[in-house]
Amino acid sequence: MIPRPYQTEALEALHSHICEKESNPCVVIPTGGGKSALIAWIIQKWKRDAPWFRCCILAHRKELIEQNAAELNTIAPGLDVGVFSAALKRRDWNSSILYASVDSIYKKSGEFPPWDAVIVDEAHRIPFKGEGKYRSFISDTRQWNARLKVIGFTATPFRMQGGQICHKDHILNEVCYEANLRDLIGDGYLCSLRSKVGASQPKLGEVKRNSGGDYILTSLAEATNQNAVIGRAVAEATHFIRAEKRKAIVFFCVDIEHCKRVSKELSKYGIFAPYVTGKTKQDERDRIAANFKAGRLQAICNVNVYTEGFNARHIDCIVLLRPTLSAGLFSQMVGRGLRVHASKSDCLVLDFGGCIEEHGPIDLLHGAPTILVVCKQCREAFSRALGSCPRCGWVVPKKEIKRLEAKEKERRMHADKASRKSILSGQPEIHKVDAVHAARHPKLGSPDSMRVQYRCGMSIFREWICLDHPGYPGRMAQVWWRKRFGTKKRDDIMTVNEALENMWLCDSLLQWTKTITVKKEGKYYRVTDYNQPLPEENDGDTPCNV
Repeated sequence: MIPRPYQTEALEALHSHICEKESNPCVVIPTGGGKSALIAWIIQKWKRDAPWFRCCILAHRKELIEQNAAELNTIAPGLDVGVFSAALKRRDWNSSILYASVDSIYKKSGEFPPWDAVIVDEAHRIPFKGEGKYRSFISDTRQWNARLKVIGFTATPFRMQGGQICHKDHILNEVCYEANLRDLIGDGYLCSLRSKVGASQPKLGEVKRNSGGDYILTSLAEATNQNAVIGRAVAEATHFIRAEKRKAIVFFCVDIEHCKRVSKELSKYGIFAPYVTGKTKQDERDRIAANFKAGRLQAICNVNVYTEGFNARHIDCIVLLRPTLSAGLFSQMVGRGLRVHASKSDCLVLDFGGCIEEHGPIDLLHGAPTILVVCKQCREAFSRALGSCPRCGWVVPKKEIKRLEAKEKERRMHADKASRKSILSGQPEIHKVDAVHAARHPKLGSPDSMRVQYRCGMSIFREWICLDHPGYPGRMAQVWWRKRFGTKKRDDIMTVNEALENMWLCDSLLQWTKTITVKKEGKYYRVTDYNQPLPEENDGDTPCNV
């Protein structure tokens, strides 16, 4: 196996971070982008460089543990690899590389020789506070090695309650590398996505919310677990599935009763879709998953089982029957269909839970400009900027355009997650910056530069700061730096090496950069300005004070 270009960048960024910084890094790779292989490659390198290296890789599902351990055994056969998981009926105590279930190991840190590093897969599961299993294990492990490195891997570097998982006061301090979903799809490493919004949607206005901001399941079930709601959604979903000849479908449901009802309703249309929940016995769950992956089952229904750690590359249809206010959960559900497979050209996402209305259409995940339009003929969801349905050619009528613009204006007036993207894709867009990541960017034949990534919601924008370059690019890079950090002398020159030695560089950049203005040029976006007011914050032309 040879790393893809973005995987090589991720490995170099992670290794450099560990060598040069004291903080704990996180690598962000979209679902299907090869996190298991990245973990295996970096362990192989560190084990080769330092044979005494000891590492514990934590995961919360046995499927993740199996996949990750198998990946390392494939990439680097012969390493001392063990598994510690009650669900897998293995407790290897003496392995220097140990893939472990957090449930099985979190009270046993003192029973192992000290670890040099702890790698956490699905790192967004580490809570910000409290004494959860991850935090307890990491805290106890540090008693035996105060210099323990904690490294995170995730596709979603944020939690609904609390925001970004990387912060100077959290266990994980900064993102050392983040791959762009749009780029991976464009380069053919991930499958393209399409979406249709069902005409049948549950009424969610009266559904209660929990302290974390998402729907309370018992309240949500009252709105979704109705025969009429389920019947209409399943009938429409079945129509789309058959019309497009979809062969591998995953239904995401609200709770056990909802899952059972959906499975039963599908049988009326000749679709056998067994249901899997947290109550399903492990042997039965494994049998259903194996049959689905082998193509013996066309569909499966589940409740919070296949959101993470389920690798079935041939999935070509996702059916969202589970409304959620969590962007992370929405991303995880949709992500099941991102893997590339010879049997599919794209993955169709059918939304019957208001998810796309809440979080934006699917192409928002990779930064495309949109105001959502739903085709009146085929229910395809697409960007208003396209003007017509990409599937059937339906032209968006002027009346519909006026309605969408009025709706958008109303949302902005009430500060309700208004889109800050222009209707015309060539116009500048202003985005609030949620996180900043800076890393070295080597380029053959040229001096190194510093790549700065801005996370704005679920979109990522980049710019390259050419501190080591001669001429105009270098001068502009020095101006960029001085605006943010100042300088002792007018002729002081900052280098990439010196910039990246700053342990809190990303935090400092985030404190300075409140918003960025970007403009689409061809396939990519260019950062053109900083700290301009968001549209709903200022109706004049006065910029933020910087």
